[in-house]
Amino acid sequence: MKKEYKKDMIRIMNYTSHSPEDTQKFAKEQALELTREGNGQPIVIALEGELGAGKTTFAQAFAEALGVQKHLKSPTFVLMKHYGIHNVPNYHTLYHLDCYRLRDSKDLEPLGVENILNNPENIVLIEWAERVADILPKNHWVIHMDHVSEQTRNISITQNN
Repeated sequence: MKKEYKKDMIRIMNYTSHSPEDTQKFAKEQALELTREGNGQPIVIALEGELGAGKTTFAQAFAEALGVQKHLKSPTFVLMKHYGIHNVPNYHTLYHLDCYRLRDSKDLEPLGVENILNNPENIVLIEWAERVADILPKNHWVIHMDHVSEQTRNISITQNN
């Protein structure tokens, strides 16, 4: 079930996923929709939710829809990985960050993340983004996932302007 409405210039969509496969299908749809709306601007997506909520499952399917050739794995111990994008005009690189082990955004400074976040050829997925919220650009997306049951997840998408 999807609901979409606008409130104070923020787009909000709620979706209920009933399985990992359902989450993957939804992630692929969102990848295509968000890149169409990107208009040559960097796309930054904050992935939030507790452990096991499906953030990495969502990220893997999102990357697959972009034509990423490699299987995306959560970069928990290396913090960041990047992949070539093949199916989307105007975007060339997908960056995947996992901020679970970070204290705050200062831990990302050596990686040059500010330049990555502002490059219009990049799409950036950030798991545990709430830990580095102070460096997120003003215009970014938040995808929040909540457990409802073993298989069911509520997924909300918000665009922050």
